[in-house]
Amino acid sequence: MTPATSSNSQDEEVSVVRLGKTISARIQRDLNTMSLQDVRTVEEQLTSAIVMLRSTLNAAVPFHQLPLELVKAVFAFVPTLQYTLASQKKQMPIVDVWQRRHIAKMSELYTLMLVCRQWRDIVAGMPSFWNTIDQAYTRAQTTFLERSGYGPLRIILRNTPSAFMSTLCDTESARIVEIHHSGVAAATAEEYLGFPAPALRVLHLTNSWFFGRRTLTETGHTVQLFRGQTPHLRQLSLHHIHWFPVVQTAALTHLDVDMCRWDDHLVKIMGMLASAPNLTDLVLSSLSSIRPDVDSLDERYPDGSVSLALLRRLRLRYAHSEEAVTAVLAKLVFPPTTALDIAKAMDARHFSEDILPTLARLPVMQTVYRVSIALASVPLQDPQGPSTTIAQLTAASAQSALACTPLALPSGPAALTAVLPAAQIRELWLTVISHHVDDEVMNMINPLNPVVQGPPILDVEPDALREFLQPMAGALETLVVWGHVLPTVVEALVIHDVTATRPLCPKLTTLRLMLSNHSPPVHELMPLLAAQQDVLRLKDVQVNYLRAHAGPRPEHLPLDHSFVSIKYVSRSEVPRMGLPSVCAEEAHARWTPWIVDYDGMFIEEDGENRDHMVT
Repeated sequence: MTPATSSNSQDEEVSVVRLGKTISARIQRDLNTMSLQDVRTVEEQLTSAIVMLRSTLNAAVPFHQLPLELVKAVFAFVPTLQYTLASQKKQMPIVDVWQRRHIAKMSELYTLMLVCRQWRDIVAGMPSFWNTIDQAYTRAQTTFLERSGYGPLRIILRNTPSAFMSTLCDTESARIVEIHHSGVAAATAEEYLGFPAPALRVLHLTNSWFFGRRTLTETGHTVQLFRGQTPHLRQLSLHHIHWFPVVQTAALTHLDVDMCRWDDHLVKIMGMLASAPNLTDLVLSSLSSIRPDVDSLDERYPDGSVSLALLRRLRLRYAHSEEAVTAVLAKLVFPPTTALDIAKAMDARHFSEDILPTLARLPVMQTVYRVSIALASVPLQDPQGPSTTIAQLTAASAQSALACTPLALPSGPAALTAVLPAAQIRELWLTVISHHVDDEVMNMINPLNPVVQGPPILDVEPDALREFLQPMAGALETLVVWGHVLPTVVEALVIHDVTATRPLCPKLTTLRLMLSNHSPPVHELMPLLAAQQDVLRLKDVQVNYLRAHAGPRPEHLPLDHSFVSIKYVSRSEVPRMGLPSVCAEEAHARWTPWIVDYDGMFIEEDGENRDHMVT
């Protein structure tokens, strides 16, 4: 560029700047004398100029210098990360049980697209934002379908599919990888889910609880879906479906069945499991039965006849029938690496001691070496009358774990010695949860909101606790107890023979004390421990002040010299027994990380409920 050309270019840029200032000044001066038509014309011209200027400014932003692929990757994380696919007022939300992902909402997409033309073009050109076609949003269906390109489609159907959705399923069946259908009756499934689905990977059929009650007449119906052509089906969820769907399950890896009242339903469930040898995740919710169901299952499937060699996670959620749980577990064969979470329904009674032999036979129980037991004393009838011991049992190995809630132990905690490989238990966590005034299982399972009668009380005598600890006395090295438990534990750990006093657990070297809500003051507890230190000979003592602890938090006490090592620690989070990665990591909405409450009890939390609380 010659000096003359450069000078002319600079003059033109200066002229444009001067022109912009001149136009602004002229408009301010002549605005009152301009006609409306002139105002519209000037506005149109200036708007076009402003768009060009802003486009230039946006293009100069460093973000736009990134490669287009990277910009798209950033945009992909803008929508909300959640399990809930969609919901409308007066409709049940649709939850993708298996995948927590970024769901593109129209409001979020519009926010991106209104920033500038470049962003609008990028968003409109990302099929992953537009490949979920929801029957509830009729005005957006065509736009979403056009912008989805030729890639995979996710379909959300509600009740009877509309003409548009029905045609879409028929014409684009080869692209459909997910179908979520709510409010689906047997007749609807027969009429609208008969197209082949060769690419289908996820199928979720659901009814609301009330809708499900009105369709109990369907319990004898069997419906073949998709002409039996679902060779790639990986994830299947059936919620309140009272007619039995028939699909290919050879490739199935995830199965979730919730309150499906099929005729002879235990046999049907076991048939599905027998035809799905590749299952890694199994969730059976609201499992119930009557005696004929169990008898029929026993006739059709011998014990140990269904192999699930790849099973990683098994959750029996809100079980109504102990007989159904024991019958199903007896038929299955899975490796010691399978983790299990077994819980009774809130409106059902607790598990009895009859389930203990079933738990003892589980493969994981042969490898556990860590155990957590949460105890509660529940009155049988009168709040002031006799009570029984209710427990939550959690046992962990290096690769898997078992949680069972709640167990009734009329014989006391010693009954658990028949379940545990006591000789290999090296770590024990022992806590007592709030004393309940009635026998509602809801209070047992959800101690965050119990009906409480004073502070937690351990209604277990030292002798009974000593009987429980005796089988593991030769291996126990670490003991973690909550403040309410410590007095009974200290007494149980000391054996008073005729000629001498000796420790029950000679290898016990580490004791961790947790002080939480309603815990006795630390200056009352530590003298009890110090008085027996000559017998117990603990090497490492740690006092943990949890966030819920409202009492004093001294960092040293006069009797600290009694111990080889003692520490006082304030914690914002409740410590949890060490768990394998399969229990500490989130796999899906029905298997979230195992956490503990302020009493040290493991609590269950579905993924979509947690998302709702966060947002």
